[in-house]
Amino acid sequence: MTLVGHVLFFVALVIVGVSGNIFNLIFTIQQQVKTRSIQTVGLILNVISINNIILVLATFALVVSVFQNPQIWCIRPYPLAIRTEIYLMMSCSFISFWAIAWLSLFYCIKVVNFSSECFRALKRNISSVINAAVLLSCVLSSLLFFPMFSLDVADSMENNHNVNDIANLTCPQPSFTIQMNTNAYAAVIICLLCPIPLMIMLPTSIRMVVHLCAHTLALKKNQTQVQGSDSYLLVCKITISLVGVYMSTLCIVALFIIIRLIGQFITYHTLASAFSFYSGMTSLLLTASNRYLKEKLWSLFCCRKTKEQASQSQTVVTADV
Repeated sequence: MTLVGHVLFFVALVIVGVSGNIFNLIFTIQQQVKTRSIQTVGLILNVISINNIILVLATFALVVSVFQNPQIWCIRPYPLAIRTEIYLMMSCSFISFWAIAWLSLFYCIKVVNFSSECFRALKRNISSVINAAVLLSCVLSSLLFFPMFSLDVADSMENNHNVNDIANLTCPQPSFTIQMNTNAYAAVIICLLCPIPLMIMLPTSIRMVVHLCAHTLALKKNQTQVQGSDSYLLVCKITISLVGVYMSTLCIVALFIIIRLIGQFITYHTLASAFSFYSGMTSLLLTASNRYLKEKLWSLFCCRKTKEQASQSQTVVTADV
């Protein structure tokens, strides 16, 4: 691929990953300013949009740094820019993943009817609980990945290689310069990035699907006091789709890391494409789930607005369900 091809490829990735999130962020904030209130769904939209934008830009910056200097991982000490980019990538992906998990839990608690008094109490206070959980996730992320600023080339690097061999140099794996249990730290990060959020997303999504099936059967039997199923169906589709995008992204990133660890070559285009895909798809799904954002999108493209009643029956509003 030529230099022009590389530039066009990465510009396209940035546009795909950033444009939808900027759109969601601007018009969500605009609505919050008009209503003078920040609902839980709106807060999560803001958090996901901001972190997705930073994630794509940080990944792009990292790829550009490696493209300009392929031996940058052999430089001791690592440039501050590289450490900052790694920190932002890890931190923003963590916050975005957990925000999706909290959104799934929020929808599940608000939509599904529970007989347990404990869940009923949680349902009454779910907005405050999720708001606090989202903010705590942001604080935890900023602290959890702070050791990334201590990443550097292993000490054996300078002893085993000299500068004249840099063209044929295979850079060693980075290590932390601060005293810490690297294996335990890596295990904590892996658990917080994958299995634990997934343990929230999957059960809540499945519980909503089960509730939707029971709800649909109730409609067929012409039972009374049953809400419209269109909103339920959309919520289920959105949450399941978000889980699918999350899992797909993790698989691609994990594959990239594994191939790099075993010493095989894999282009950084893969990493950039994965995060661009994740950011673009999440922004698209969140736009589709929000009536206000959909109407703004139609108006931008000079399309005829959908009727208000149709929008209300088929789209989840920004206000808490």
